[in-house]
Amino acid sequence: MVGLGLGVGAAVCAARAEGWLEWADLRLYDAALASRAQGPPVSPITLVHIREEEIQTLGHPLPDATLARALERIASAQPRAIGVDVYRDVPVGDPAGRAALAAVAARTPGLVFVEKLAEPGLPGVSAPEFARDPGAVGFTDVVTDRDGVVRRGLLLLWDAEDRPAIGFALQLALHHLRTEGIELGPDPDRPEHLRLGAATFPPLEANDGGYAGIDAGGYQVLVDWGPGRDGFAEYTLDDALAGRIPDEALRDRIAIIGATAVSVKDSFQTSLPGGPIPGIAVHAHLADQLVRWAHGTARPLRFWNEAGEVGWTLAWSVVAAAISAIVIGPWTVALGWLVAIGSLLGSTMLLLSAGIWVPSAGALAAEVVSGGIMVADVMRRARSERAAVMDLFGRYVSGAVASELWQRRSEFMDGNRPRSQRLVITVMLTDLKGFTGTAEKMDPGQLMDWVNEYMDAMTQVIEAHGGFVDDYSGDGIKANFGVPIRRDAPSQVERDARAAVSCALAMGRALEQLDRNWESRGLPTARMRVGLHTGDAVVGSLGSQARMKYTTVGDTVNTAARLESFQKEEFEAEAASGRGAPFRILVSAATRSRIGDGFETTSMGEHVLRGRGEAIEIHRVVAERSVNETRRSTP
Repeated sequence: MVGLGLGVGAAVCAARAEGWLEWADLRLYDAALASRAQGPPVSPITLVHIREEEIQTLGHPLPDATLARALERIASAQPRAIGVDVYRDVPVGDPAGRAALAAVAARTPGLVFVEKLAEPGLPGVSAPEFARDPGAVGFTDVVTDRDGVVRRGLLLLWDAEDRPAIGFALQLALHHLRTEGIELGPDPDRPEHLRLGAATFPPLEANDGGYAGIDAGGYQVLVDWGPGRDGFAEYTLDDALAGRIPDEALRDRIAIIGATAVSVKDSFQTSLPGGPIPGIAVHAHLADQLVRWAHGTARPLRFWNEAGEVGWTLAWSVVAAAISAIVIGPWTVALGWLVAIGSLLGSTMLLLSAGIWVPSAGALAAEVVSGGIMVADVMRRARSERAAVMDLFGRYVSGAVASELWQRRSEFMDGNRPRSQRLVITVMLTDLKGFTGTAEKMDPGQLMDWVNEYMDAMTQVIEAHGGFVDDYSGDGIKANFGVPIRRDAPSQVERDARAAVSCALAMGRALEQLDRNWESRGLPTARMRVGLHTGDAVVGSLGSQARMKYTTVGDTVNTAARLESFQKEEFEAEAASGRGAPFRILVSAATRSRIGDGFETTSMGEHVLRGRGEAIEIHRVVAERSVNETRRSTP
């Protein structure tokens, strides 16, 4: 069990190291982020959308003069930072408009224009020529994962000469926080990590969290998408130009203006549900996150080291295998398996809520595989055990009893063999009088048909009374009452004894019917002796693995056999004189004391049976009393 879980877990860890499970880890991460309860929109960021309507009315690209008027109106409300997510590497419109835009930039603190850094084979897009201050420019490059989803934010990049470029979102956050005296710098204890206010955030590494060998160039962090889809105050360019944006929606906040029109094609798929979001919202989320980190209202996600993640995967793999091996029954195994999977996912959510991203795809895969193997093995063993139970008992007990045996197999079976146990039971032994003489007079085929007809009739009666046919021996039958399901209560033992006596009487009636039928067909008739004794017996399986029989052994069985053959000469004399019924039922005092007043019996006194040293009292069962007779005999 442990070995299986560890083996499967190790294989899954190897697959994860190769990156085969990265997509699953990222999807689980997205689902965990999306399932978080979003709080009220308290972000300090206001978005100003340049919609399709404004583009159709004002043109695209937006003229410098129009952009200058909008920025002038926004700046009048005194935001701490204004982000212009509109490329202005070249003038748009007449020179006067360009001059107006440059003038607004010169007198507006915290105004940040965008640039796009050059990539191999692709030219960049520079910031406007009048944005000379390093704090007035931020790059808008967005990092997407292999599935095209934005989960990471790029804060810093260094060129070949080790000169840093600052991301658009980081520039906006720094302008906002600078008025509070918060600046970006190295962590005192780990200078290679950046610190901003209350937060130190290390750069994302290639194998952090659910990632496996990503390009972690520059200084990257995970975006937590904290405000959700509706966490920002949102207005339009028309609102800005017409002065319809309330001052309180801009004062001391970060305002970001940018195109969200479909024709501009500036949207990205993120971990947020509901489809792509515009580029200005991507930058807004990252800037909002940096502000929250600096204020200490949120903290960067942390990651376990490789040893911790491997241990996590191995532990859940062993848990799934253990549940599947310990729990009994396919349905309960499946339930336990689902509980283990739910516990894993719930634990992942709790850890993520606590700021720790533990990749769970590997652990989930290990649970599914190791648990599935164990479930398959449990079902295989269950089929084998059920086959063993049904092979031993299916032909001899009712369907309800067989079902109960199967349900209680853990206490009843030891592998494919029933456990030996000591029970208080009532044993029945029967024998046909004169069978040897009859066998000499009939041809073999006719004899077997005659015996099988008798055996079939008697077996049906025994099974109908809850007895278990243990063995057929020539013309004899051995049956047990109180097996194979254990009866410990005295009332249960008494019920088994009464059932055995009722069964013997019913067998006598069935024999009378058989005799009439045989006589009409010209076949020999028969007489039957029955011995019943109640006591301790050892119950278990005898034989080899290939050939096994469930049987009872002990003094109780021997006593029942001696009762069956007791004074058989007298019974034969009865037959010769034509007196009495064609059957005789003898019971021990141990059985007689347990059957109550429901039967008419006569005492035959105490006798020492063959093979026994002590005398026992023997009773002959005559008939079953009616309910009224039983009531009259009760004092």
